[in-house]
Amino acid sequence: MNLTHFEPARTLPRLLLDRARTEPDDVALRHWRDGVVQAITWRSYADHVRDLALGLVAQGVRRGDRVAVMSGARPEWAFAALAVQSVGGIVIGVYPTNSPTEIEQLLTHSEAVAFIGETATELDKAAAIAAQTPTLRLVIGIDATPPALPKPIKATTWKALCEEGAQRADDGPDVLDELVARGSLDDPAVLFYTSGSTGAPKGVTHSHRTLQHSIQTVIGLYPEIQEREYDVVGFLPLAHVAPAVISVFAPLLTRLVVTYCRIDDYQHVLRSARPTALLWPPRFYEKTAGELIARTKTWPRLRRYAYDAAMWVGRRVADNRWSHRKSSIPLRIAYAAALRGVFLPLRATAGMDRIRLAYTASAAMPESVLEIWQIWGLDLRENYGLTETGACPIAHFDQPFPRPGTIGRKFPDPRFQVKVADDGEMLIRAPLLFNGYWRDPEETAAVLQDGWLHTGDLVEYTSHDDIRIIGRKKDVIITRGGKTISPQPIENRLKESVLINDAIVVGEARKYLTVLLEPNTTAAAPSAEAQSEHLRAEIDRVNADLARAEQLKDFRVLPRPLQTERGERTANGKIKRNAVVKSFATLIDEMYDTNDDAAIAHHVRSRLD
Repeated sequence: MNLTHFEPARTLPRLLLDRARTEPDDVALRHWRDGVVQAITWRSYADHVRDLALGLVAQGVRRGDRVAVMSGARPEWAFAALAVQSVGGIVIGVYPTNSPTEIEQLLTHSEAVAFIGETATELDKAAAIAAQTPTLRLVIGIDATPPALPKPIKATTWKALCEEGAQRADDGPDVLDELVARGSLDDPAVLFYTSGSTGAPKGVTHSHRTLQHSIQTVIGLYPEIQEREYDVVGFLPLAHVAPAVISVFAPLLTRLVVTYCRIDDYQHVLRSARPTALLWPPRFYEKTAGELIARTKTWPRLRRYAYDAAMWVGRRVADNRWSHRKSSIPLRIAYAAALRGVFLPLRATAGMDRIRLAYTASAAMPESVLEIWQIWGLDLRENYGLTETGACPIAHFDQPFPRPGTIGRKFPDPRFQVKVADDGEMLIRAPLLFNGYWRDPEETAAVLQDGWLHTGDLVEYTSHDDIRIIGRKKDVIITRGGKTISPQPIENRLKESVLINDAIVVGEARKYLTVLLEPNTTAAAPSAEAQSEHLRAEIDRVNADLARAEQLKDFRVLPRPLQTERGERTANGKIKRNAVVKSFATLIDEMYDTNDDAAIAHHVRSRLD
């Protein structure tokens, strides 16, 4: 595939059928379950999709219908997506952690006609709100039978539906081909619902065409996946755009082979599968790095000395890379020995020794996490994408071991353009951009103007023409003194500390900034007093580099972790700032006990009594 002249020619189901015809016995994907790996060939993949698609048709699913899938990462999610698209329908991903209320919102807004749930848990949630979803006609259970549902909604199982479809397949070998032939590249293919971190979730519509342009950028990250097999472990929720593009749709155009597994099993599967490609959110790199660092502290003394020496060498090599200097021959020899003798064996304990190039996206990565992985020899790079872009129009595509802190440059295709507006907002125009928000022309027009996507991210260019994100246009704090401050850079600096899992800077309409801290439980201090001292030291460290208006005057430790169920985190882990401020309003007020509003209100009341 020529990355600068690629233009899609076939729908996603057509890509599947062509692979099944030309490479029927090659492995398309794998599934890890209960310690057993099942390989699924392209022929078997297409057969599953055919039976399910024809079963859906038998149950009345038609072109343009929406079908929701609520499941973890497993082959059935991919089968369902391609089957729905084969019929001409649109698949909707639903996070397994979504509440019944959130499920009702998505099913009602999308006017879904069918719901596929993985276990009794998901099916019970759907049943609880089924009566409030006027278009729902069919509920399908993958591993369980749906509970009683209000009429006229019909319940069935995955197995029964596929058996019904297999009977229809006996009518002729070209039944699925005929269905697929009616599809168009510009038909809506998937509705990805936004996380809702800044408001109500919106249905982001991607077509067969835009998704394939998204795959084009994935190939830009790993050009070799066109020619040879690359292994990846798929455990992240496929309702999120990045895992879906990587794990479900990219394999249709590449040699990427996914091993699906439950999120609880991913560490064991990593060690078993030893993948060759990674694209994770920052928290997984951070968690794994923390575990590996803890492991080194248990090593015998001589091995710890060897690790310390390797880190000394690795740090100097990394500094030279970031400064665009060439390391001396003795240093390069020493680093090769450190990599082979220390770092790769350490990474092997997490199943990450075969990976040479990895990416992170979806949130800002603490620079210290990028640094440690690069020192350990993993070429870890940030990239940039939104639900609205499908994949990554901006990344360090051809910049090995980039200095932490930037997201790279635009994709090397002249149709991919990036510009910075007068107020610093990054605008993107590219063929992977979404087709609009589902049945919401006003919101679409607000962010998609003259073909340019208004990302909402404030950026700047470095001296080397890389792009650096400096904050969110709407995610800013305006203090009582009129100072406009982007909280994310401050929060990212705090999260570089091994003591801090998350930080939420607050101060809207207040005289100064404060911060709520969610501590890292694996690095707990021996007492609350010691923890407070250590956290205060981290805040002092960050404050030293901040302007006066940006400095944090006080902090509080959250009494519990932030929870998705309470609306404080989105389904993919992002913090919902307004919800956190509401949940912990009393804790926040403690840090502003002498604020003017409270003092004046108390004064007025006391005078009126």
